[in-house]
Amino acid sequence: MYRFGILPIPGFALMSHAATTEPLRAANLLAGRVLYDVIHVAPTRALVQSSGAASVTPGACFADEPSLDYLFVIAGGDPAGYPDRAVTPWLVRQARGGVVMGGVSGGPIMLARAGLMRGRRMTVHWEYAAALAEVSPDLRLERTLFVMDRDRITCAGGTAPMDMMHALIA
Repeated sequence: MYRFGILPIPGFALMSHAATTEPLRAANLLAGRVLYDVIHVAPTRALVQSSGAASVTPGACFADEPSLDYLFVIAGGDPAGYPDRAVTPWLVRQARGGVVMGGVSGGPIMLARAGLMRGRRMTVHWEYAAALAEVSPDLRLERTLFVMDRDRITCAGGTAPMDMMHALIA
């Protein structure tokens, strides 16, 4: 069994969230057993509001130090402006602990800001690509649906995470 952490950043898009988590749920259903355990993680246990009418209740907070195999940051809105005093150090600790790090839509910006994308190929939602390339010209930014580069997985968002998760599951 693999444990997937989902870190929704306030303002995350429901489509990106569903396209990331639903393939894991479906794989469990089709297998008739739990292959992928999914847990939502956040700095605190407070509800995390999406860009739409829904919110997510974290199953764990950073202080719980959940044991994860994969961690996907799902962000929308203004991920570069998100005040991440707790997020960046936590992401770095997870990466140092061997967790495979992923970013969806604006999530790769959070990974890049934490210094976790150095020397790795990556992608990001088209809405953020030009600004990210301008601020961080050293990043190996590609315009594609998703990129898997060793222990980093990035995705453009929208429905693209479905393709990414199907590739990961396969």
